[in-house]
Amino acid sequence: MLLLALLSTAQAAPPGWTLVPFGVGVYVHGKPVRGVVYSATQAVGVATLTYASIQADSAALAEDEGAFKTWQAVSMAGVTVAAASFLVSVLDGSRLHDLEKDTTARDQVIAWDSARTLAARER
Repeated sequence: MLLLALLSTAQAAPPGWTLVPFGVGVYVHGKPVRGVVYSATQAVGVATLTYASIQADSAALAEDEGAFKTWQAVSMAGVTVAAASFLVSVLDGSRLHDLEKDTTARDQVIAWDSARTLAARER
C-alpha cells in the first residue's frame, strides 16, 4: 500500500525522500524495480545482521570463541550489505531527483518560449 502511494507521487518528490532507507527515494521517482532491489538487499543485510548477532550472543554465552568470531564476521557482512545498498539507493535517488529537476526546468523554458512565440504571432 505504501509503495502504491509512493509511486503515485513520482513527479512531485522532494529531495528529502532520497535519504529514506529501503529504496523509498527511488520508488518516489517512479523506478519500482530498482526500489525493490534496494529494499530487498537492505532487508537481507538487516536480517543477516540480526540473526548473526543473536547467534554471536549465544556463542559468547557458551564461551565458544571460534563460533563467536564467525558470527561476528557474518554480522559485519550484513551491515556492509545493508549500508552499501543504502548508499547506492541514496545516490541513485539523488541522481533521479536532479534529472527530474532538470526536466522540469527545461519544460518550463520550452513552455515560456512557446508562449512568447505565440504572443509574437498574435501581434
